[in-house]
Amino acid sequence: MSEPAALIATARVRPRDEQAFTAWKAHHDTVIGKFAGFVSSDILPPTHAGNTEWTIILNFRSKEELTVWQKSPERASIIAEGMPLFEGGNFGEVVQLGGGGDQPDSNVTEVIFSKVRVGLEDRYREWAARIQAAQAKFPGYRGMYLQPPQEKGGLWTTILRFDSVTQLEAWMNAPERKKMLQESKAFIEHESLSRLATSFPGWVPLDPMTGKGPPNWKTAMLVLLGLFPVVMLELRFLNPILAGLGLNSSFATFIGNLGSVALTSFFTMPWAVHGFGWWLFPKVESAALTARGALILVLLYLLEIALLWKLLPW
Repeated sequence: MSEPAALIATARVRPRDEQAFTAWKAHHDTVIGKFAGFVSSDILPPTHAGNTEWTIILNFRSKEELTVWQKSPERASIIAEGMPLFEGGNFGEVVQLGGGGDQPDSNVTEVIFSKVRVGLEDRYREWAARIQAAQAKFPGYRGMYLQPPQEKGGLWTTILRFDSVTQLEAWMNAPERKKMLQESKAFIEHESLSRLATSFPGWVPLDPMTGKGPPNWKTAMLVLLGLFPVVMLELRFLNPILAGLGLNSSFATFIGNLGSVALTSFFTMPWAVHGFGWWLFPKVESAALTARGALILVLLYLLEIALLWKLLPW
């Protein structure tokens, strides 16, 4: 096999035909997704007002596999289907070795991992094409890279690019997106977002419905719940051992902090986030629910203090 290759296609879409173009792109992705060697697709909207040129980037594992697609009757049929939507009937294509296409950099990227229900992959592709078209109308949009899983049942990867965090947040919180996410529940089992936008990145996930983390004070309360018993146990059991080894206080403190971070990251915080998910990301915000979660945490603080009251000799 040769090196990876990308097929870069450009077409001027008539403004009145954008909805039909979205449907055509969904059909296109469904067809090409079944070809061996296909890796991912990316679509870039027109770069400025008055420009109607869309760019489609198709990545393949090798030039040979890309050539199979180019020569296939399926491709010929789908291109013929789209020609009436393109100004002048022009659909230009260029092959670029090395893959990746001429994708612009951006200031902020959102990575979304989606678990699609088995047998509903085509519905997901059609929906992904429609959400691409919707977000392309928002200021700052720089393109969406969609990659199917490498194995059956794996996660679909979406890389969403915007010029700024503010512009990305505008789309993540848009009513159009929330409506489409509700629709996607029929064929997406779950989604996770990897942008680190919380006050404690890596400890608390983002809400897939909004793309935002919980309020900082909620996160801080959970961190305190998980960190306090870890520190108390270290003071009682680990610190005497480190002192007996005659370690420098700076090095001993570093070891203690290392243990605290590890136990909090991999043990107490996952437990706390799972247990308080209803409070971190409520389906419906209410003062009563917020107060109830805070009260439960305060009671748990008191319980921890009581259980560890006599743990230390001083």
